[in-house]
Amino acid sequence: MTRSTLAGLAFGLSTILVLPTALAAQWSSNPSQNLSIGDGPGEQVLPKIAATSDGGCYLGWFDSRSGGYAVYLQRLSADGTEQWPHGGLLVSNNPQSTSLVDWDLICDSDDHCVLAFTDTRAGGDLDIYAYRIDAAGTFVWGNNGIALSNNSDYEPNPRICEASDGDFVFAWANTGLRTIQLQRLDRGGTPRFPGDGIATQGDPSSTPAFCEIVAADNGSCVISWVRTLSFSGNKHIHVQKFDAAGTALWNGGTRFAAFDQASVPIAHQPRLRADGAGGAVLAWHFAVGQAFSCRVQHLLANGSEAFAHNGIDVSTSAGSKFDPAIVYRAATQETFVAWNERNLAQSQWGLFAQKIDAVGGLAWGNSGVTLLPINTVVKFAPVAAALGDGFAVSVLEESLGLNQKKVLLFGLDATGSPRWTPATDACTFASDKLRLQIATTASGVSLLAWTDHRAGTPDAIAQSVEIDGVPGIHLGTAVPYGCSGNPAGSLTSQGRPAVGTTMMLGITNPVGTQAVGSLPVLALALLPDAAYPCGSAQPGFGMSGPNVPGELLIAPGSAATLFGSPWAGPGQPTMFPFSLPLGAWLLGVNVYAQGLLFDPSPSAAVPIGLSSAVHLTIGS
Repeated sequence: MTRSTLAGLAFGLSTILVLPTALAAQWSSNPSQNLSIGDGPGEQVLPKIAATSDGGCYLGWFDSRSGGYAVYLQRLSADGTEQWPHGGLLVSNNPQSTSLVDWDLICDSDDHCVLAFTDTRAGGDLDIYAYRIDAAGTFVWGNNGIALSNNSDYEPNPRICEASDGDFVFAWANTGLRTIQLQRLDRGGTPRFPGDGIATQGDPSSTPAFCEIVAADNGSCVISWVRTLSFSGNKHIHVQKFDAAGTALWNGGTRFAAFDQASVPIAHQPRLRADGAGGAVLAWHFAVGQAFSCRVQHLLANGSEAFAHNGIDVSTSAGSKFDPAIVYRAATQETFVAWNERNLAQSQWGLFAQKIDAVGGLAWGNSGVTLLPINTVVKFAPVAAALGDGFAVSVLEESLGLNQKKVLLFGLDATGSPRWTPATDACTFASDKLRLQIATTASGVSLLAWTDHRAGTPDAIAQSVEIDGVPGIHLGTAVPYGCSGNPAGSLTSQGRPAVGTTMMLGITNPVGTQAVGSLPVLALALLPDAAYPCGSAQPGFGMSGPNVPGELLIAPGSAATLFGSPWAGPGQPTMFPFSLPLGAWLLGVNVYAQGLLFDPSPSAAVPIGLSSAVHLTIGS
């Protein structure tokens, strides 16, 4: 049976199935009672979140529970269960400045967490350090990490990407040398470049800042930065691409301006996203006179600009646009953008979204789609992450009173239509909130984290929202069932049935009563046998031995079948992928699976043997 056939069956019959009740989990389904990750004495601030491949996440923050700031990390399973002691794993308590700068955290392709931050362990200036921590909490690069820089210069705001060749690439600004620094570490933590890495000189007398980095092709990376951090001087946006050896590739090796029409504001951080084809997408805001605009540029793999120089406006409306949050969908070469839009006096605020097609067209109309209208309710900078063929957008808005903010979440599909209405209240607790972060899982779960003052001092708080916009989570489950006649373990499952993912079902004969080379068949049904959790006796179909009755555990009338490769013998099940589309309508659907092995040999003692069964409840 094909994936589309299963989806059609599930859609057609889901209305007659009983949906499961919510499973016990750490993620809260109550938006006024979110999950506290860091809530000890002192401050827990500057949270970062990154999704893991199993639907969980890493969440890191700076913590002053012991006086000075230290870096802590927590890993959550898909249901929100803390994998390490509450309060997190201490990553570094090396000396910190009394004021913090930004930092970075990613989950790599091995489901390890890679962190880069600054501290003052080597002196009063800020140097850069990197750590890699596996899912068990092991410090892969040593308890003190790897020093990426060691000098007397001020070096804030490091950034990380995992390159396509497996290396980790780090970028940051050195404000003393007025350079952008680049360093690579192999997976074991060995630096590729000597000293403090490779330096890219900024414009003369200008101090570059606010860099971003994304992976490109063949182990290369693309870096963007603001030309200068000073109040005076043109704050243009410069870009360059570097190969795995650190050689600058674009514009004959000289960084160039992707935006030089005007200055971006002081302390503005442009957004950069990989395009999956060796280039990158860039977004920023700037002002000409009283009005602010948001723009986007697509830099192709060879450094050429896909859109007009200085980018294209995300909207032609008369309002001022700020803080673009972007997602790029490589399959369709589309850029999704959300922004804060205000009246020219900046006394009213709204939230809007747009899709920009491969040639720079405004696919959702000249003004985009309205997520929140422009009114006197304060809305802050949005954050965004990929969600199916569209994106998820979250924002803090001040509708609960002065400095009393909600966390709202929107989901948009490729047409700009909402995936759910109204917007999800991810947090309704009336408190001040800062530093909102977002990540999404393969199952379309949005993972949100922020700093929250609900307890009087800042805490690190998190919340999950499923693809249908409901807070909390319903995990997919795979539960064996059956009463007698079929050997236990003759149908195995690996993984869980989660939308947007693939799990595996395996057929085997653990008692070896059939010949190697027997032909496996997997049946998937939307109803079990009427005697569930038992089944109907089938004389002569028992896998356990000749003439032993087997147990039919599914309703054949709703079943579809898949044929697998010949069975290789006991302990070597034939595996069947069970792939599920990313669709909210599948959440809670039940599927029943049972296999059989057909032994075609003339002297077969057990020609057809029925396997045990598995009850799948589709979730996240």
